[in-house]
Amino acid sequence: MKTEFWIEKSWNDSIDNATIQDINIAIEQTIKKDGEHSAFWIGHTEEEYVLKIHKNLDLFFIYGENQNKQLTIKTDNWEETRYFIQKYFTKDFLGLKNEIELKSFSNCWFVYNSGK
Repeated sequence: MKTEFWIEKSWNDSIDNATIQDINIAIEQTIKKDGEHSAFWIGHTEEEYVLKIHKNLDLFFIYGENQNKQLTIKTDNWEETRYFIQKYFTKDFLGLKNEIELKSFSNCWFVYNSGK
């Protein structure tokens, strides 16, 4: 099956023509990996948007002409991470960017108002 997506894993494993099933495998492998620096990247072959997902649930949305900009959030759990990945696979990159910005803003608002 030919897709427009790829996966790169921090342990030097990559997949071209990645599917949601490949993503689920990457998530399970990331969870099982020793070390907090386990991560994987999901990219599109023609668009300049990349998701980077860390084992600790940090999610980076990388974008820009030279992929020199990024938004960072901490997802609440793997289900929320899967939601953002699924949104990425719909190729609604600007909608995804907006949702990540909103989550980032709401997290900052919570921290500010809770006095942390």
